[in-house]
Amino acid sequence: MRKIMKQNKIVIVLSGRYAGRKAIIVKTVDDGAQDKPFGHALVAGIDRYPRKVTKSMGKTKLKKKSKIKPFLKVLNYNHLMPTRYTASEITFDKLSPKDLKDPAKRKAHRFQTRVKFESSYKEGKNKWFFQKLRF
Repeated sequence: MRKIMKQNKIVIVLSGRYAGRKAIIVKTVDDGAQDKPFGHALVAGIDRYPRKVTKSMGKTKLKKKSKIKPFLKVLNYNHLMPTRYTASEITFDKLSPKDLKDPAKRKAHRFQTRVKFESSYKEGKNKWFFQKLRF
């Protein structure tokens, strides 16, 4: 069987606190681990999307409206819906599920994720990923 959930694949979270949010798969565990005996993935997604901006807005207003609030979470494959899109520009090098258990490391990784998302948003890459899902 072909592997659908791959690294850098954009997915939609289907259940839980972040239901309806878009996320990128950072790491996959197909066979499961000792603490989670099922296929799961570490995802980095957008909790609060950037607001709509116009040309008439000033620099400070643009900066405020372009802020992104990310989330990092380990989710079961059953709660993720893969899309046809991939985010090859956004890479996560040193992120592992063990780091999420330590609050200080979690906060640092969330900040790094925010910086990566905001820079990609400002460059205009993956426009669909940074738009709120309407349903």
